[in-house]
Amino acid sequence: MRVKDIMKKNVVTVSEDESLDQLTAKFIKYNFHTLPVTDSNSKVLGIVSYEDLMKIFHHDSALKELKKSSSTCSTTQSAVMEYGFQEDMGSTVRVSDIMDTNVVAVNENATLIEVRTLMQRSGLSQLPVIKDNTLVGFITLFDIIISIFKVMNIIK
Repeated sequence: MRVKDIMKKNVVTVSEDESLDQLTAKFIKYNFHTLPVTDSNSKVLGIVSYEDLMKIFHHDSALKELKKSSSTCSTTQSAVMEYGFQEDMGSTVRVSDIMDTNVVAVNENATLIEVRTLMQRSGLSQLPVIKDNTLVGFITLFDIIISIFKVMNIIK
């Protein structure tokens, strides 16, 4: 089985010019933790995650305490969204200011064993899927697990 057989093909992306307000709105609307950053030609420029949002708050003592006290990403994410950004940060800071440009991506023709090995080596559980340096999908560890369960007839 290949990555292209199980990847999500309709990928929500963000552009590097979008503001933190726009990024946060996408995280909330789609209930995602990580989004690929693409240009107008669907070339992957980076990855931005909820953790990248947390980095901009490192100086804020209230959020430092929030990070220490939270045990799950969703709890912390909700609290950050409720806290809001200080002053005009949400409209002036851009995705390009916080995104990770060291992108680990996988080719759509990679096998599930290859993508799982890549995930283990990189410490990631989700990867953008590319074809000719263009984003064509997104695959997560959960997608791999579900596909294995289906092959083993554990689920339909």
